Amino acid sequence: MGNYADKLRGQDIVLVGASTGIGYGAAAALADVGAKVTIISSSRSKTDAALKRLNSPDAKGVVADVRDEEGFTKTLQSLAPIDHLVFSAVDNIIRGKLEDLSLDDAKHLFGVKFWGAVIAGKALLKYDIVRPGGSLTLTSGTVGLNPGKGAAVGGALNGGILTLTKGLAIDLAAKKIRVNTVVPGIVKTELWDKLGKSIEEQKEMVYQASQSLPVGFVATPEHIAEAYLYTIRADYATGTLITIGKSQQLCFCGHRDDFVWYHDLHVLDVALKPQRLKKIE
Repeated sequence: MGNYADKLRGQDIVLVGASTGIGYGAAAALADVGAKVTIISSSRSKTDAALKRLNSPDAKGVVADVRDEEGFTKTLQSLAPIDHLVFSAVDNIIRGKLEDLSLDDAKHLFGVKFWGAVIAGKALLKYDIVRPGGSLTLTSGTVGLNPGKGAAVGGALNGGILTLTKGLAIDLAAKKIRVNTVVPGIVKTELWDKLGKSIEEQKEMVYQASQSLPVGFVATPEHIAEAYLYTIRADYATGTLITIGKSQQLCFCGHRDDFVWYHDLHVLDVALKPQRLKKIE
């Protein structure tokens, strides 16, 4: 107790889905405080790019697909024993009307984000991967707490992870492994590029979202990384949901509906008319 500055120095921390976005932000923060980080990603090129950005002699990268239970579990076993595991894998978003949803796309995302987390938890229960006193940190989204219009599937996906957190915290207590989940609101990451929106439209989205947030700005992965540092360092926290950056739903509705905004990127649904776009410098 008391040596806060060096608490994570030299600890082995594996981050799943950390080649970009929120996961990369957490990896960078952990490397900055002296942890030995290992990134697991399904993409070799993204993993190599992330390691180059980290520029840490103690950082490593491994390629694995979280949907492949046998392969992913063997990857975790090969890295054991470790001190902490962070799971933030996600490779797409769910947005728009339920009646227009591609079920195949939804199943894929559930396979990565939800079932991948389940496989990670199962592996920690079955094998001695995380040392006693260590932790598992999952990643959800505020839509899982309060889904709005058009957010049924995104809410179910993220809500499932919230419930999984509580159950795993009980199950892994016998192995002295804590389980918590970071629950971010709107965060500007590379996933925004999959919305099919122009740079100007994305700037407008950021501006509109910032107006609904008490802090007055949209988070970046670096802001959310602080929450992961907490869940890993906090020895007394388990079964805890760390909500960070939750906003109220902002919706301009009616016959002149020009912009609809939901507080989580997974259910972001935008209907922007070109004449209403404002230039954001």
